Amino acid sequence: MSVTPKEIFEAVWKLQKKKAYDLVQQGLAEGVDPVAMLKEGVIAGLQEVGRRFGAGEYFLAELVMSGKVAEPCIELINPHLPPNTGGPQGRVVIGAVTGDLHTIGYGLVTTQLELNGFEVHKLGIDLPSMHFIEKAKEHKAEIIGLSAFLVTTIPYCKEVVGYLEDMGLRDKYKVIIGGTECTADKADAMDVDGWALNAVASVPLCKHICGKPVDEAELARARTHDHTWWYNSRRIKGVAA
Repeated sequence: MSVTPKEIFEAVWKLQKKKAYDLVQQGLAEGVDPVAMLKEGVIAGLQEVGRRFGAGEYFLAELVMSGKVAEPCIELINPHLPPNTGGPQGRVVIGAVTGDLHTIGYGLVTTQLELNGFEVHKLGIDLPSMHFIEKAKEHKAEIIGLSAFLVTTIPYCKEVVGYLEDMGLRDKYKVIIGGTECTADKADAMDVDGWALNAVASVPLCKHICGKPVDEAELARARTHDHTWWYNSRRIKGVAA
């Protein structure tokens, strides 16, 4: 019997690194759909880890370990994903701000955005605020993505916005934030352009920011208290969030 995405999902959230890798390898050899293995297996498994972390069942060590479980699986799957033939939906530079050493969050966002036609440049971790701006210029990005998993690193998101304002570039780039300590309220207070609760939610957010069509139901959810993403209606055209 062929490998199923559910088996990969369970291996990832249970933090079984070798088993997850072996299942992906076997699945590829058997011709299992790589997109299904990625979305329904690896990414779904990481989202389950995130859910357990939020519920207090898993802690930071498990969160970090899940990234180590998933990363080699994603690297194995990526070359087998179908190419995007319609041109990029938009260009994004993304990384973790000063003092933040977590790769799992922005790595998942990168994968989801690339699957949905965005050109994404991963910048790394523990980056100075100016580095994001320099790379946005270099890659001609529309969006700067900032990952902040710790309370102590959130102020650096605001620092990036401040530098853009000082340089007269605030209207040139859209700034979005995410991470376990980021919320829509904090994003609003910093006057960034958007926030996403998770990697899946980053897709409609970035589409909307780039002026691409977003499902009306998805857009409506962004305007409710149960939303998983938020956009700054003061800066982004559309119905107020």
